Amino acid sequence: MARSKEFDPKRALSAAMKAFWRFGYENTSLDLLMTEMGIAKQSLYDTFGDKRALYLRALAHYRDESHTEMRRLFDSTPTVREGFARLLFGLGAESREQHARGCLLLSANMERSAGDKVIGDLLRQNQAMVEAIFTGALQRAQSSGELSSKQDASGLARFFIVTIQGMRAMARLKSDRQALEQVATVALTVFD
Repeated sequence: MARSKEFDPKRALSAAMKAFWRFGYENTSLDLLMTEMGIAKQSLYDTFGDKRALYLRALAHYRDESHTEMRRLFDSTPTVREGFARLLFGLGAESREQHARGCLLLSANMERSAGDKVIGDLLRQNQAMVEAIFTGALQRAQSSGELSSKQDASGLARFFIVTIQGMRAMARLKSDRQALEQVATVALTVFD
């Protein structure tokens, strides 16, 4: 009879995600992962596979959480503009520590080898999903008259993705709330 797991795999995956997020793939050792996750090496391998398999699951976990948060944000704001404002100004309002940590997926993109097809595919799929979330929100804004129907919703979605990625990179280099708020203010002029 198989023994039941003595740890919560979801909690352990979340802990691994945070470790990779803080230290990057290369600087996250198996010993650090086991400590952060509170599990033994055999449990790590039995449940998640090797370090790379765990990293891919951690990236997917981060992606899924981010998408859920974005959908919730756009569903809970009275206007699409307010949803984007919360995203952009929220990024500016993060702490220096959060700015230094950045975005796990953006960091994975910068850290990966250009030939790493598996991570590249995961990141491209993520970008396509974020683009779909943003495009859907922008199309709703057009339907409600909040955004001109002359605007290209898909192009604007990509603009917001690039703006957020640029803001993340800028914040990681120098945590400057005022500069980030200026970028957010300019980006939101698409709704004027």
